Amino acid sequence: MNKIIILACLFLLTSCGAATDTTLSTTPFTGEGFSIDIPKTWMVIDKAALPTTKNGTISLALTSTEIVSGYSNNMSIMKEKLSEAMTSKKYSVVNYALTTGEYKEFVKLDEKVITFGDTDTSNLYVFEAKYNINTPKQKFVQTSKVCGDMVYLMTFGLGLSTGATTKYEDLIKTFTCTK
Repeated sequence: MNKIIILACLFLLTSCGAATDTTLSTTPFTGEGFSIDIPKTWMVIDKAALPTTKNGTISLALTSTEIVSGYSNNMSIMKEKLSEAMTSKKYSVVNYALTTGEYKEFVKLDEKVITFGDTDTSNLYVFEAKYNINTPKQKFVQTSKVCGDMVYLMTFGLGLSTGATTKYEDLIKTFTCTK
């Protein structure tokens, strides 16, 4: 639940309205314990501007430089130490079950199994929802990846006008554990 609240705060800092990206030229990004390809034109949000989390930390927060109607697409990666051994897929399923009850106007759009470069699998969810009655509805692409005793929850927050989410799913698949 704390993760959901923190993600809501993060997305509210950078979101409101609708936006589109026509291309996603990428660049590699290396964080603490992971690497992933990120959109080249997106900006990393300074850690000092991010909310503190009760559990875990925000390892990466990005926002699109393209703003339409006051909204910019964004991405966050939350990192947390696991209290028990769990697979990426199981964590993703449990997190999704908790997510569905926290949002307003929740609509599941898609669920699929994805495979990372190391052959680990996870469930990827695409859904539309509002954080609360006062926030705009958004489209989300979300999954998780376990690296040893750490889990990384990856979430894209996108404008409702975003059509296919394939390019964001492809970026998530580039996530690699580095420790």
